[in-house]
Amino acid sequence: MPGRMLTVVLAAVAVAIPAAATAGAAAPPAPVQVQLGEARCQDMSAMVAAMPMLAPAFPDPARTPVVEYRISAGPDAPMTPFEVKVNGERKGSGSVGAKGLVVSSTSLPNNTRTTIQVTSGDQVLATRTYTPAC
Repeated sequence: MPGRMLTVVLAAVAVAIPAAATAGAAAPPAPVQVQLGEARCQDMSAMVAAMPMLAPAFPDPARTPVVEYRISAGPDAPMTPFEVKVNGERKGSGSVGAKGLVVSSTSLPNNTRTTIQVTSGDQVLATRTYTPAC
């Protein structure tokens, strides 16, 4: 009887292991996580004064809406390219790999409904719409 009980227990375990593996495989953690922060007002006057070629990017440098973004990769993530777009216009790009972290920011047009989208190839990693008022 003890041998028969062991066989039943082993059979139950053998059935449970593939089911658990399938459940885990159905929802793997995303290799790259994106966080889009809140829009905040920044005075970019000093930067524009130091680098006049930036003036077209900051029409009212004293009142510039800026959003910080963070892109982090898991421990086993492959090198993942990304693009940051503001209303469809490419504002930044790069790549992040295993255990990597990219922290940057982008300016937004003031008093305008604006959408930021972070993509990797055809995949949308994050999107958010803002209407900043600085």
